[in-house]
Amino acid sequence: MSLADARWIDLTHSDDERGTLTALEGEAIPFPIRRLFYMHRVPWKLERGHHAHRYTRQCLIPVAGAFAIDAWDATTAATYVLDDPNRGLYLPVMTWVRLYDFRPETVALVLCDTVYNPAHVVRDRREYERLMREASPAT
Repeated sequence: MSLADARWIDLTHSDDERGTLTALEGEAIPFPIRRLFYMHRVPWKLERGHHAHRYTRQCLIPVAGAFAIDAWDATTAATYVLDDPNRGLYLPVMTWVRLYDFRPETVALVLCDTVYNPAHVVRDRREYERLMREASPAT
């Protein structure tokens, strides 16, 4: 439940004169995949995200194009540019995200370890901050 757990995942791929083949197999992703979805045709200047998932770990992969993510855990913030289809970004549960700067050709694949449940999505930033304070050990 900390942004310190976010990390890049290098995906197995093979390059030759026919192009690149990228594979997701075995334990390349650090969780069992229960859901996948992709975003595409996101209009320029529009943003996605602005929420956190209470119980869902995710891996985001820019299959085509590029986009940026601002991630936050109520203490630490980081910005990531996803522009390599051979590398995914792992995000732990309760990571607040803002996705933006989508190039017109972008296709963003998202792998999740849970099925979607709208009741488990935190969409209010103040509620998110409260939940994170409550989850933090007392000092």
